[in-house]
Amino acid sequence: MARGEYQDRIGRLLPGKTLWVAIAVMSCAAVALLHTIFSSINPNASIAKTGLVETVEMTTAIARSFPMNFDVPKNFQAKTIKDAPVGAEKVIALTFDDGPWPETTEKILATLKQEQIKATFYMIGQPLKSFPEIGKKVLADGHVIANHTLHHWYKQMSPLVAQREIEDTSKIIKEVLNVETAYFRPPGGMLTNGLVAYALKHNQSVNMWSVDSGDSNPRRPSSEAILKTVLNGATPGGIVLMHDGGGSHNNTAIAVPQIIAQLRAQGYKFVTVPELLELSSAFSEPPIAKTTSESIDRRS
Repeated sequence: MARGEYQDRIGRLLPGKTLWVAIAVMSCAAVALLHTIFSSINPNASIAKTGLVETVEMTTAIARSFPMNFDVPKNFQAKTIKDAPVGAEKVIALTFDDGPWPETTEKILATLKQEQIKATFYMIGQPLKSFPEIGKKVLADGHVIANHTLHHWYKQMSPLVAQREIEDTSKIIKEVLNVETAYFRPPGGMLTNGLVAYALKHNQSVNMWSVDSGDSNPRRPSSEAILKTVLNGATPGGIVLMHDGGGSHNNTAIAVPQIIAQLRAQGYKFVTVPELLELSSAFSEPPIAKTTSESIDRRS
């Protein structure tokens, strides 16, 4: 896949309100710059005088009043996946479970921000209520939010309990982050305790993984062991399971920079799970039908 085509596909995934805010901010900056050039005054004074700071803040506040939706490509709705076919395109998704969590989540966020990488965070309802500001930072940094139930139970559940575990978490995500997400991961990867049946019935994407870093082992493997496991299991279109919450995961936070560096050295690009599924959808689209002299684009 050509670099331009890859970027174009990723670009289609930017939430509408994020693009709108970016345009508004850039427009305001352009006005401030022109005003500075033609009036020969300090840029900060220009912004203060014209009220552009207030304009940007107001524009951002308006955008935040609309929920951000993490939707699932149609051909992945009501499906359980552990990876996604992308051909030879070396893309991989880093995912983090059980947060948000003090210290660990913030250390991982700092690394991702420095490396300009977006990841997918499967959040549990209870810690999101306990640490809402950390959850907001995850979203503010541009990462994808996904549902990981309210209590992280493994036990067998009735349809009503399964519904509450998923829907109550959805409500917390909406209340705290103003986000609606159709991405779900069952705790422990349990597929038969009632949770997955409910998620699939409601057209959600059930996301497993192709590489388990092993960082949730009660004995907590070293950062070197985590790194080795991820590198050995990495494949194009893969999904890497790691943890930022549910206890101390400092070794994971230490391993993440090395995981990124060494996968990059192998030619990998990093995507979110929605981006991965979008790329996979494009990869698996049927050939475009042709008439005598024209191509018909069935996606339009």
